[in-house]
Amino acid sequence: MPTFMRVELTVGGHPDLDRAIELPAHSPRGWIVEAYRLSLGLEPHENSDHDGIDHCHHEEAYAYPWPSVPGSDEIPGLPHEPAVLIRTIDTPPIGTPWLSVSSLSDASDPPATGPSSGWLTGQAPFREDDVNRELLRRHGVVQPYFDDSDLWFVDPRLPMPSPIATLAALVTPARRLALLAHIDETDLLRTAAPDLREAESALVPLTRLLDMLGADGMEQDAEKGWIPMAEIGRLVHSLGWDATAAEARERGDRLVSFARRAKLIRRFRGKVVMTALARKVRVPSPLTLDRLAAMIMATESGWHDFRSTRVQAEEAIALLAIADGSAVHLDGLPDLVIEGSRALVESDVRVELDDGESPWARPARSRAAGVGGEIAAQLGLLSAADAHGFVTPAMREVARLALVSGFARHHYA
Repeated sequence: MPTFMRVELTVGGHPDLDRAIELPAHSPRGWIVEAYRLSLGLEPHENSDHDGIDHCHHEEAYAYPWPSVPGSDEIPGLPHEPAVLIRTIDTPPIGTPWLSVSSLSDASDPPATGPSSGWLTGQAPFREDDVNRELLRRHGVVQPYFDDSDLWFVDPRLPMPSPIATLAALVTPARRLALLAHIDETDLLRTAAPDLREAESALVPLTRLLDMLGADGMEQDAEKGWIPMAEIGRLVHSLGWDATAAEARERGDRLVSFARRAKLIRRFRGKVVMTALARKVRVPSPLTLDRLAAMIMATESGWHDFRSTRVQAEEAIALLAIADGSAVHLDGLPDLVIEGSRALVESDVRVELDDGESPWARPARSRAAGVGGEIAAQLGLLSAADAHGFVTPAMREVARLALVSGFARHHYA
């Protein structure tokens, strides 16, 4: 076992920046830089490219013949220059984190960044458990043997699997710390009873569609076999969603397609009729918003298993922007997803070459915008009458449920 040391970094007049870092005595100096920067809400390195668990070769901790401690001028991006003091400590027991950081001061942390800047640009507050869990992901524990197959998790409170857990796993370390704090600030994991008024509001477009069919259903369109286009046009007009003729057709088609995909309508003996599930869903209940979240997120087959984790993370960014109130109108969602994608590890959107834009940046932005546009179109089906695209409390709650529910991909019966 290597000997361990405690590196104390103190900043005169700023006790909130004082930290103690415990690690093997001959560790690479970059480990101290990494831990201290993360504790201040900064990325571990100037250009972090960490992705998932960093399966460190722990023999590095034995390989350096002398202590490798950085001077204050060797830790980039700090607001102040800390004084560095080294103490030798006993080797911690097996199972203790290989690298950990704690506060040296009892002073309260500076106030967390408010919602005006949000998790994407605001500085992450120092929350010791989150920072040390991040270091655990990267370095593991003191061991002769340790199975690190489950170290990919980012927070035991995040439901697994879920879009929010996917997003938290794929953002850069400092953004992950900020995101975890943002999840708490916005109470994203709340379990309070749903507001039935919100459920009733979200059901208005579907209720209008089902009312149009009536108890006996409607004759199928001779050409397409579903609801006649003229009837769809009248439905969209009654909702006040017909800004232009093209938009009216698109929104009407999406609403009918959504009802078909969610198994709320079907064809029967030459007619389009509502299903038993539709009769259940149209009556607001404590499960209504959960069902709508599942329906919004489902594809024709009910699964998203073949999509890349990158696309799933971008979808989660879109849902988060709606759930936390960042998006006021769905038209702005593609831009919010593009901006959020900059926080993803190895982001093509973030990378630029010396002579201009990365050749991958443009298609990456296009893909991110497409993901945001698709989520906007789906949640737009819950818009209030005469206000298509304006984000309502019902939309925010449906987005939140889709974000934190692992079963929402395929289960809504």
